[in-house]
Amino acid sequence: MQERITTPDSSAPTISQRRRHIYNLLAWLCFGLGFLGMVLPLMPTTVFWICATWLWLRSAPRRVRFLVEHPRFGASIRAFLERGEMCRTGKTAAIGSMAISWSIWFSLAGPGPVLGLTVAAILGLVALWIGTRPEGPPQKEVRVTLDLGSVARAQPSSKASGQR
Repeated sequence: MQERITTPDSSAPTISQRRRHIYNLLAWLCFGLGFLGMVLPLMPTTVFWICATWLWLRSAPRRVRFLVEHPRFGASIRAFLERGEMCRTGKTAAIGSMAISWSIWFSLAGPGPVLGLTVAAILGLVALWIGTRPEGPPQKEVRVTLDLGSVARAQPSSKASGQR
């Protein structure tokens, strides 16, 4: 009987050590940008953490657990990794952030028309890709009362659904 010795990174696809280091560095960069997104307006978090997750799955899979189990962003990351789904709010935020960022960059940096249109075309293609991702099941409606301690799930009534 042979014993198989496993290392923490043995579940990663077989890639060169150099590529693994590059993926790891890029993952840390994406993670850092996502962390900044938690405190800076118009800076996305989930998108960068999805990229970091993808990179860490190929370089250091043990680091993925933190992102996938994150209380706020983990469900979105899992849905994207498992089913390729993005929620409508995430799509809107990502596409809107790209449009606003391009507008600010174009007005402040004043690039030439070729560079400005090239960047706009690339962002447009990314926005098209994001827009075509499946959305998954709709979120359950939550009704919040004036009592801040009680949040009740809204029960769809047959009367309300028939009046639409």
